[in-house]
Amino acid sequence: MQADKLKGKEIVLYARSLAPSLSTKEKRIATFISNQYQELANMTISNLANHLQVSESSVTKVCKKLRCEGFYELKHAITEYVSNGEESINDELHEDFIHTDDNDNILEKVFLYSIIALQDTLAVINRSALSKAVAALQSLRGESKLILVGNGGSGILCEDFQHKLLKIGIFSILYRDSHMQLMGASLAKRGDVVVGISHSGTSTDVIDIFKAAQKNGAMTICITNHVKSPVTEFSDVVLHSSARNSPITGENAAARIAQLNILDVLFTALSLHRQNLSYENLLKTQESVSSHRT
Repeated sequence: MQADKLKGKEIVLYARSLAPSLSTKEKRIATFISNQYQELANMTISNLANHLQVSESSVTKVCKKLRCEGFYELKHAITEYVSNGEESINDELHEDFIHTDDNDNILEKVFLYSIIALQDTLAVINRSALSKAVAALQSLRGESKLILVGNGGSGILCEDFQHKLLKIGIFSILYRDSHMQLMGASLAKRGDVVVGISHSGTSTDVIDIFKAAQKNGAMTICITNHVKSPVTEFSDVVLHSSARNSPITGENAAARIAQLNILDVLFTALSLHRQNLSYENLLKTQESVSSHRT
């Protein structure tokens, strides 16, 4: 994926998202960049290679994957970021929960992790990809279908998106059974749009669905926390969140907050695009359930 050069903080966050898809040695390099980036200012490429017990060519390769020409450019970008006194990416804030945490500590940590996930996602999300996703959804016409795909917690996010879309008169298809998802994808065609969520990007169901949909000419849009995960190979548009996992709160606890916000961006853009009709449908749907509320 070629795009504009990344700045210091963006490089750190991108390295964090990219690491799971790399080989063992490359992952070691990317993890160091994302977690110990402050130390790079006083290191040469030889220092880093020796420290991590990898070759200098491996360091250069990872730098290029982070959209830098080489180690010097990466080091310069991160050093400038740190020296400018900008708020650093505080890794201590990601300290996991411990058994001695009281309710106040738990409250602050849960909220803080979500806030950080939102800030980090805002910093790294590909704005061009977001525009393509919005344009694809806005272009849906007539018989075109909008298909939502996700398993487990990702499926719940899809249900929330489907609920919001219905409020403004946009009908979408969501199957929770994987066989029905595959059947639906096999009938997708050019002009249809498939939006799939996979935190790890390795869900075989979502990957197979995207393969089938893309083969039939449908537009595929994925939301994932790992920017180079397998599902991205079959995605026309990739929107990635940036959040760390927690063993206690779950693999995608903070990420789902960021992913929900990405969906809200898509929903809001659609609502504004169809402003008058959206408002009219919103009133209708609100009125339809008003008598069932106490």
